[in-house]
Amino acid sequence: MNAKKPDGSKLPTRVQHVRQALLRDYAGLIYDDDLKGYDQPSREQRFLSRALAAAAVRVVTGCDHDKAGRAVIDGDKDEGIDGVAVGESSRDVWLVQAKWSDSGRARLDKGEALKFIDGLRLIDQRDFTCFNERLTPFAAQLDAAMADPRLHITLVIALMGEGTLSDAVTEVLDRARSELHPSLGPMLSYRVLNADDFHQQLRQELAPDPVNVTATMTGWIRRDTPFEAWQGTVAVRDVAHWYAEHGNTLYEQNVRNSLGLTRINSGIKETLLEEPENFWYFNNGITVLCDSIEPHWPGRRLPNEPVKLRLEGVSVVNGAQTVTAIYEAMSQNSDSADNADVTVRAFSLGVDRSAYAKRITETTNTQNDVSQRDFIALEPAQAEIREDFLLSLGKTYVYKRGEPDPAPEAGCSVVHAAIALACAHRSPELAVRAGQDTDLLWERGTSGAYPRLFGEVPAAHRIWRLVQARRVVGAALTIQRKQLHGRAADMARRGEMLITHLVFQLLDQDEIDEPGLDWQPTLDRVSELTASVLSWLIHHLDAEYGRSSFLTSTFSDETRCKHLAKLVLEDVRRGGTIPVLAEDYRLPAGKPRKPRRPNAVPTIVSAGRLADGTPLTFRSGSDAETAAVKDWLAKDPRRVRATWVNDRVKCLLWAYDEKRYSASGLVTRIWELAGYDDSPVSVQGPGRWMLDGKHSLWDLALQLFDDKIEQG
Repeated sequence: MNAKKPDGSKLPTRVQHVRQALLRDYAGLIYDDDLKGYDQPSREQRFLSRALAAAAVRVVTGCDHDKAGRAVIDGDKDEGIDGVAVGESSRDVWLVQAKWSDSGRARLDKGEALKFIDGLRLIDQRDFTCFNERLTPFAAQLDAAMADPRLHITLVIALMGEGTLSDAVTEVLDRARSELHPSLGPMLSYRVLNADDFHQQLRQELAPDPVNVTATMTGWIRRDTPFEAWQGTVAVRDVAHWYAEHGNTLYEQNVRNSLGLTRINSGIKETLLEEPENFWYFNNGITVLCDSIEPHWPGRRLPNEPVKLRLEGVSVVNGAQTVTAIYEAMSQNSDSADNADVTVRAFSLGVDRSAYAKRITETTNTQNDVSQRDFIALEPAQAEIREDFLLSLGKTYVYKRGEPDPAPEAGCSVVHAAIALACAHRSPELAVRAGQDTDLLWERGTSGAYPRLFGEVPAAHRIWRLVQARRVVGAALTIQRKQLHGRAADMARRGEMLITHLVFQLLDQDEIDEPGLDWQPTLDRVSELTASVLSWLIHHLDAEYGRSSFLTSTFSDETRCKHLAKLVLEDVRRGGTIPVLAEDYRLPAGKPRKPRRPNAVPTIVSAGRLADGTPLTFRSGSDAETAAVKDWLAKDPRRVRATWVNDRVKCLLWAYDEKRYSASGLVTRIWELAGYDDSPVSVQGPGRWMLDGKHSLWDLALQLFDDKIEQG
């Protein structure tokens, strides 16, 4: 796919999006036999102009792609008309002329406007023989339409540009309006569609349908200033129905989706099932933003009488955990949970939604355990990146806490993106922060990482390629660590972010934003670069700070890392001989590294490294274990999922039965239920529970144990 203008410069992002959609959506739907003699770039440009005419037909009529493709008559003997559409009642006719531009600067000149009007005159005179055969299917409809006194013709000018018409073109169009059957009134009008209109069409097709719900409210109060608001008590059965019908689309404007199974959410659910009559007292309630509220009165219109509210354009901005817990409790035992009520506040913002929505969402959520990461969900930049991922790459980008990460080949999360962008920054300081704690990447202000990473919204292609490269670095370091011993292996682990930063500085990123770039040759170099960078880093770190220096303090010190980065990059770029590691740094062939055995769970709890509710996934150990449990696990996805609880013994909350277990105890329970009769007597449970598909609780405990030893 050609992703550049003829002069080799980059296409504007919105042009890229529309261009890709036109090539994808109208392939095989538009007549293009007459374009086969052109070279590929010329053929593509002509096809894009025709596809733009089809897209214009979709905008004005709402038809599907297939019908819009058949509406295109552009080509030989089109008489200045690129597309034709007739309404079902034959009262409305749309005639389209389209102009494509890779630069996003298409214009209609006076000569083209005059030709457009000449084509209109031929149709008005029913002289269809002058046109090519692609107009034939419309001839009967056009004939009927021209005889209808209620006829209205719209000239649609589709421009991949700003859509501004010159005075000369406007004069041609206005003169045609006054000349065509003036006695019948304004039967002719014209409409200009510009690049924003076509981009908005794509965005609307991606947007979820509006969420509309109903709720019967008792004990209500109502306010009208500065906007309409209702507060009262709602039966949980109404709320459960919201989630059953709409799922996570209820939370579109929330800072996060439901976090799933956490100790708090489990407690909400437990109250609903065991003490439903007390739920109203123990729960903070739900806050809903909507476009409009329509009240209906089953009885008298009095404050002590119930009111049925129709809420349109709904988003739950506070209480996502409550809504999800209500749905799950009702699904588990509706007889018990049905006795519960919950407080609901509904704000009808209407045209003021943009002014108030973000403020309400922020203030209602700061009353609960919400991190800086959560508030980036309100940033327009993140929604823009998600849209760019989908339109440019056909991949998923998630940025709300609680949204599951996509499969590695299907996309990435904002955390993956932020880490990759931090490592790609020209200075290593952001990579150092990412290595300390990813929460540091969401800091605002002049020195904060977030505005430096996302202030100028990065393109989806840049993010995705950097994420891919970081994954290759991580895989290469895993291989390297297996060949290293002691301090060198620790450097490969603790220095992962700095190493990734150094590798990224050695990659050619000049065209990383270009859609047509073949990134695979670059990825193919990453493993070799990683090995070289690691060797030089080990060499310089020991030479500069000594073999007994603390690694934790070095890799968390921005000044030291900046100095090391300068030394390593100079040596790698000059092609110096890669230093040979000391004998005691290299693991002898065939000798596995003996792991130290920290008391894993207490070590993690004491460090406060994991938040309650952190998701974990079960991964079996031996081949025999995998064979014994895989079929049982596959029958219910909840069986492999648990969430972390900061408890020194029962640290896992199992999604399958929502009970708490020790790490080893839950593995044993899985073996028991799966019928693994030949299971070992003992098991290292923390090694079976994975944090990110690559690192287990045991790996985290080892890291924390090493840090503690190093710090004395």
